Amino acid sequence: MQVTEKIVCKNCQAELNQLQRSHTCPQCSAALVEYEFDLSKTDLVVKTSEKGIWRYRSFLPQFDKTISLGEGHTPLRKALHLFQDKVNLFLKIEGSNPTGSYLDRISPLMVSDAINRDMQSLVCASDGNLGASLSAYCAAAQIKCFCVAPKSTSPEKRTQMLAYGAEVIDYGETIDDSLDLAVKMIEKGRYQATPEFNILTIEGAKTISLEIIEQQNMFGSLQELEYIIIPMGSGGLLYSIWKGLKQAKEFNLIPSNQKLPKIIGVQVEGYDSITKSFDAGNSIQEITKKNISKNKLADAIMVRNPIFGEKAVQSIKESNGIAISVSEKEIIAASKLLGKKEGIFAELSSATVIAAVDNLLKEKILPQNATMLAIITASGMKTSRAFQKSTTQDNKVESLRSMGTKIEVLKIINSKDSNFGYGIWKSLGQMISLQAVYQHLKELQKRELIIEIETKDRQKRYSVTTKGKQLIKKMNELEELLS
Repeated sequence: MQVTEKIVCKNCQAELNQLQRSHTCPQCSAALVEYEFDLSKTDLVVKTSEKGIWRYRSFLPQFDKTISLGEGHTPLRKALHLFQDKVNLFLKIEGSNPTGSYLDRISPLMVSDAINRDMQSLVCASDGNLGASLSAYCAAAQIKCFCVAPKSTSPEKRTQMLAYGAEVIDYGETIDDSLDLAVKMIEKGRYQATPEFNILTIEGAKTISLEIIEQQNMFGSLQELEYIIIPMGSGGLLYSIWKGLKQAKEFNLIPSNQKLPKIIGVQVEGYDSITKSFDAGNSIQEITKKNISKNKLADAIMVRNPIFGEKAVQSIKESNGIAISVSEKEIIAASKLLGKKEGIFAELSSATVIAAVDNLLKEKILPQNATMLAIITASGMKTSRAFQKSTTQDNKVESLRSMGTKIEVLKIINSKDSNFGYGIWKSLGQMISLQAVYQHLKELQKRELIIEIETKDRQKRYSVTTKGKQLIKKMNELEELLS
């Protein structure tokens, strides 16, 4: 068997220098550069004696020196309780990788490349997951790692990077801002390991597909896999998985009579230009200009300008799949559901796939008992504080809602509809007793949310305190968020 690799531009078909790592072609400027593999025989084998992703060495760029921390071999298991009797759901749990995310499949390639080029340092722009991964692999290779991270990067991910000895540079609000600085930081001897600027990204991530194909033999029902559902930020992971599937088909790892699964891409609302482009047929650039979001939870897929967006759209269309967006509220609910039903603590960005399955079932888009596989991209330990905060907010909202009538009384007084017991009782539609109204007023006073005001008549009247007004404002904001 002989496998040859080359780097080509899919646009102008130019064969480029083997040291080319940028996605952008130096000849035609199209961002369509990637690896191609040519086989003289079809007896490719998985090298079980190799460590980590290097078991798929035949399918990867070749390096004399390689590094591994035991990445890959992540669990694939059938869902125990989620969506029972509705879909046949399998979960690929990438949070089991060495630093807790699927990006541990990419770092071995980049760091190995840097070692073989005798690079002494490496730089990447990362929201945290790749930064944490590269930091660990660089530590193992004794290469200096510089991580440019958005200010929104979770404390847990930042701690990981620092623990592995990386130099963390806080820059910008989102990963898009960090990318700008990462480009400027490239100097002689400093390797560019940012996924958006390095074609090895696709090659590392595609090993998920190769591993799924291996694991299919463990489950009879997984042989007829109909859908793979994938979170989308830049769109790179989705494109990688689709490329891996097509390559496996070409290399005869998948029977010629077996159909490839349809791809479902999932984004978070506000950062969903890929979904909108797929639905509307407009270019990613046109849609990106209009995309505005306050989302702060799904940080790993908070990408305004998805560099692999067009490739992701093309991949979904080729597979006859679909794209869907989910809300922040749905992501939080899905994350809790995944934990309670399956014992999996997933990063909030990863939980988008569960929220998407739930929505697709409610909208009856998925066929009954369809066999599907969800990629759980990272561990919940990556964003545990964000999860805790969102859960606490939910509990506070429920606590506020449990106040029920007290909140309504507070709002009535604040709106000046009425500020005395009998008037408030009338404003409430006489749904509770007048005695109960006075009890609520007493408790609101005790909480310092209202005060009794002086009047010329003998009727007790009330005014909302500053604390009470702040409570009303916060309640309104929370209600709007949950609507």
